[in-house]
Amino acid sequence: MNKGTSVAVVLVFALVCGVVLYNKLSPSGSQGTATSDGRPAEGSAKPAEKPSKDTIQVLYASSDGKKEWVNDVVKTFNDKQVEINGKVVVVKAEHMRSGESRAAILAGKSQPTIWGPAGKSWIDLINQDWQTRMNRPFVPQAKDTVNTALIIALWKPMAEALGWPKKEIGWDDLHRVVTNPKGWSALGHPEWGAFKFGHSHPDYSNSAMLSVISMIYAGADKTAGLTSADMKNPKVVSLLKDIERSIVHYGESSSWLMDKLCARGPSYLSAVTVYESSVVKANDKCKTKPFPFVAIYPKEGTFWETHPAGVVDADWVTEDQKAGAQAFLDFLTSSEQQAKAPKYGFRPALKDVPLTAPFDEDHGISPNAQRKELEYINEDLFQRANTLWHETKKKAAIWVVLDTSGSMNGKPMDAAREGTVKFLKRMEPEDLLQVISFSEAPTPLGNPGKVRESGESLVQKVQGLYAHGQTSLYDAIILAFDQIEQARKTDPEPRSYGIVVLSDGKDTSSKRNRPDLIERLPKPEDTEGTRVFTIAYGNEADEELLRTLSDRSNALMVNGDSADLDKLYHQIASYF
Repeated sequence: MNKGTSVAVVLVFALVCGVVLYNKLSPSGSQGTATSDGRPAEGSAKPAEKPSKDTIQVLYASSDGKKEWVNDVVKTFNDKQVEINGKVVVVKAEHMRSGESRAAILAGKSQPTIWGPAGKSWIDLINQDWQTRMNRPFVPQAKDTVNTALIIALWKPMAEALGWPKKEIGWDDLHRVVTNPKGWSALGHPEWGAFKFGHSHPDYSNSAMLSVISMIYAGADKTAGLTSADMKNPKVVSLLKDIERSIVHYGESSSWLMDKLCARGPSYLSAVTVYESSVVKANDKCKTKPFPFVAIYPKEGTFWETHPAGVVDADWVTEDQKAGAQAFLDFLTSSEQQAKAPKYGFRPALKDVPLTAPFDEDHGISPNAQRKELEYINEDLFQRANTLWHETKKKAAIWVVLDTSGSMNGKPMDAAREGTVKFLKRMEPEDLLQVISFSEAPTPLGNPGKVRESGESLVQKVQGLYAHGQTSLYDAIILAFDQIEQARKTDPEPRSYGIVVLSDGKDTSSKRNRPDLIERLPKPEDTEGTRVFTIAYGNEADEELLRTLSDRSNALMVNGDSADLDKLYHQIASYF
């Protein structure tokens, strides 16, 4: 029960998360994505009102991190009504993660005219794919559009306690704080407690896997030439394992973690790894934060993403579209449009364009940061790095609480069984697992145990569940809390504890009441408390209760029905 950019740092990431997210993509043959009623997908830059002249439609598939800047440029370009061969060029931007976009293209569900992922490694990968399929590269030429560095975002007082800005900070400084039993007390700040770290899930997030590789480079004391032997170096293993054990939890995206950091403050997280654009945005938008964030550029080196873009060489792209796309790319990389990039947290690709506010120290950024770059690694080394992360990561302990009451009968129960089984199979062999079904009363499907020992048995029992009876929602969740409390006493392994609740209705048969349940929730500042992830299944679910459970425990509530269930479970899996 297991998982997965240079060409490498994108491959497993794309395979892991690409396929499950496409059920809402437009049919093959159309350009771009749309909602079921035909409206443009959320976050897309809408083209200008249709001109009276004939048009050349250009679809720019762009990585979602830079969508505000791209949308601004697209609108400005469309307003100019640029003509090619007597036709007006109309550009539409489609924003999604680079791996998702690549998978959609290869599945025939997205047909862009321009492709602009986060880094050159994505271009290299899809060019290899296309060379194999079509005997030519997908993007023959690409130009850098903006730059951003992978950094460690720290609260300013905490960065100062580490010696910033008088000295460079790196992974070894974080490692010393993490491994010191006194935590921040060792640096004169007992009020901060332990060092609490965060990054998104490396199987689902490009920046997270780059963070892991950065730590491996730091442990090996290299900036290039990483080898398989380095993955076994005790110093590498120790640094990665110790820092990963300080993780509060993972997440599907770094932006979600940054939002949590803003909302919960330094008692929740000390630091996260994100792109420097996230620090600019957070310092501007998080008005209630107690301190500003600063971007730490690890002294051991880091990855710099250049967001390249190029015209696609595919059968669906006409000569007019190629010319229109090139006109837009020239506009995108013009001095005027490059000068907008700092406003959105990116460095201009053109070196003669000045780096202006908010790209300054007042926003936590070092405009003249030394560009010490790490070398991207090949596919084999990426696989080894990903495996090493899975071996050293903080393990999970998950209780799945599954509604099998009568209202789940039919298609909902079928989808719940299938989705739950897939979720269980995503878990690590050393993770702790339990499943509790509930109708009139909660029923544990076994004893809590490691996935390698009891996973297959639980999968078989889930496959045999059927819908009947009433809904003992409160009792089932309280039972999960009781079992977790016992597990914490007997299991010495540091774990991320979570309860995943799927329910389609309100409680009708519990012996205990709602206040009994609410009092079991951890305090918001308790980063080691049990998180309750909830799936409000269908229109009759007790959404207010499920949201309270997830919000109070620093977790996530998602809404959906049988068509969405696999995607919802996928979202939750990324937090472990």
